[in-house]
Amino acid sequence: MAYVVTQVFSPKDKWKKVARPIKEQILQRMIVNLSSLAGENRVQLIATGQIDSKIPRVVDYEFYVMWSVDIEEVSKHITQNLRESEWNEYFDVVNIGGRALNVPQFAEIVLADLEAE
Repeated sequence: MAYVVTQVFSPKDKWKKVARPIKEQILQRMIVNLSSLAGENRVQLIATGQIDSKIPRVVDYEFYVMWSVDIEEVSKHITQNLRESEWNEYFDVVNIGGRALNVPQFAEIVLADLEAE
């Protein structure tokens, strides 16, 4: 199965103070960097959007991006490209990742963890 990386992020004060043309340049660099990975079939964008605050126990971030990658190592390229585009300078970012599992595989891991306690 694929390796999945989810990123949640919110703008820092620095982003809010930057003029729109600079914001557009930063976004364009991020798009170009990540599009090159997608063009090489190294990553697949699953979804991106604004986090719905009405969901119970929602995280305190504004946006999300979810990627599917072939192997765990490639997920490092996503975070590297975001760093190179200065994204982390303007946004508070949390990265979450793991191997995508089917329901029986997930249940097996959760049960094994419970038995270890």
